[in-house]
Order: sequence, then structure tokens, then C-alpha cells
Amino acid sequence: MKVLLRADASPVQGTGHVMRCLTLSEELLRRGHEVVLMTNFSEVEWLEQVIGKSNTEVCRVRQHELPIDVCISLAPDVVVTDSYEIEAERISLLARKIPVLSIVDGDTRGIVVTGYLDHNLGAELEPWPDETSGRLLAGSKFALIRDAVLDRKRKQPWVFQGAVPHIVAVMGGSDPTGTIIDVSQALKSFQGRCTATVVASQQWFEQVQALLGKLDGFEIISPTTELPRILASADIAISASGTSAWELCSLGIPSLLIAVVENQSQSLQRMIESKLVLGIDLTRGGNQDFTSQVETMVLRLIEDNELRERLSLECTNYFDGLGKVRVINYLEKIINKQDV
Repeated sequence: MKVLLRADASPVQGTGHVMRCLTLSEELLRRGHEVVLMTNFSEVEWLEQVIGKSNTEVCRVRQHELPIDVCISLAPDVVVTDSYEIEAERISLLARKIPVLSIVDGDTRGIVVTGYLDHNLGAELEPWPDETSGRLLAGSKFALIRDAVLDRKRKQPWVFQGAVPHIVAVMGGSDPTGTIIDVSQALKSFQGRCTATVVASQQWFEQVQALLGKLDGFEIISPTTELPRILASADIAISASGTSAWELCSLGIPSLLIAVVENQSQSLQRMIESKLVLGIDLTRGGNQDFTSQVETMVLRLIEDNELRERLSLECTNYFDGLGKVRVINYLEKIINKQDV
């Protein structure tokens, strides 16, 4: 089977779409399938190394374009699209010629394709358009988690590994809103009570360095291929409520998640209601006294052992790490024309 994956990355839209596709590529290549990633990530230089390590073939195109003639010339058996920006009509047109699975995150945008994937918590409970009937993979059992994350799960991730907790803060691969600056300001107040690794994108690195760079036990790094190892080293995590959120949940790391864009808001609310994480929604006015909110919630995570254990156990009950396996099983059934 040959699979074409279509996703882009940029400082504005982040890197999550490409990372999800690379997670699918990981499972496809393990099964001996052929994979091509059609993408544009020219403004996110560190992704070059990530994609190179994945051994995924790359076809470069312009941002948010879906050249149907190029897609057809690559002769895939199925296409996976992961984009909010590619025109819905273009995706639907391609699906008339080649089977297409679209990752939709709560909004199909009117796309008519072979299958739909929304791996957000509780997505299976939402009302969906009629065209998705019998074609929808929805809910956290389809969460796309990399092997590099799953292989690092600790037996009791809520137990501190050192004399003081180690906190990891990451606001995604690009952090277009600069949320990491306010998070860093909050972490500064915990000097001496924790150690920390703060992942700062290039545009915010110097400001974060100025805030935290001289503090003992605090490390500021750029986005890196080593992020799975860094996440797994955390006793407590602070993260945007995007791709990294599912990885932290699968690891059982007690976390404070922050919705920084609209498409993260509903998923974060479900996770808070399910008592999987602590959370702040910046898309719903949560930016008032944001730094103080972060300080308060981090303090709770440091001091409340029972809270950390409960969050950790609940997360691992929801995320078993088999999401990518289930999605590839679905793709194989499409190609083999089996009932799905």
C-alpha cells in the first residue's frame, strides 16, 4: 500500500499537523507500506531533522496547496490530509479520484471524503454531519502517539524523581502567541523549589533566556528532535493543548494545559471536565492575571501528591497508545475494500 500524507508547518500554524502525519508514517513504514509526505515546512528549520530521522519520503509543495495532478502522479492508494487551510473543495475533488482520510478536529468544513478522523477526547459524543456516518474515527482511542514517547513511560510518573520536581514547559513547535514568555515569568517564582526545562521557539528564545537563563537548575532550549525524552523526564508539565498534550497524557505526566488557539478550546474543556489535567483557556478570557493563574496551578501540582496521582492514573486510562494502529488498520481495510 502506498500512502500520501498532506500537511504543512509554519511559525503561525505550528508543527502539530506534520507531527501527526509522521506518527502515522511510523506505523505505516513498520508494516512495510510506502509513504510520501507532501508538505511545506520551510520556515520551521528544526523539522528537517525530525522528518529526516523518520525515513519518510518528502514531496515539497506550496503552503496550503493540494495539486491534484501531482497527487495522482504519485499513484497513492490512499491520501491522508491534515490541514485547516487547504480548500475543502480541493480535498473533496481529490476524494472522487483517490480514497481520502481527512483529520478534521471537530469541523469537517463541508469536506466529503472516504473517512474522517478526530482523535480529540469526547469527539465521538459530538453531533456530526450526515456524510460522516459510518466513516468517522472519533475519540481518544485514535490519539496519534509516537513510539519515542510511549517507550519512555514510567511506572509511577506522579512520583518526583529528585529532591525537587522537574518541570517541563513547551508551548508547541512554534508558539505564535509567545505564551512561553508569561509561563517563564510564572516559573521564575519557583526558583529553588524546582528545576525546569523550557522549550522556546526562535522568536521568543532571547526573552525567555533573559528571564530564566541565570537561574540555577533552569535550562532553556530550542525545539528539538529530543522532545519525547524531555517530556518523559518531567515530573510536572506545562504545555499548549495541542499535539504534545496527548503525548503527556499517554505518559501520565501531571500537566497544566493551556488552550492558545480556538481549535484547542473544546478539547481542553473536555479534559478538565474528565479530571485529566489542570487547564487555562486563553481563548475564553483566561488571559487575565494569566501569570498568577499559572503560579497557582503549578503550586497545586507541586504540593498535592493525591492530585498528581489522580491526574496521572486517569490520563493513562484514556490513552492506551494504540491510536495509530487503529487508524492504519482502517486505511488497510479501505484499500482491501473490507467493511469498515
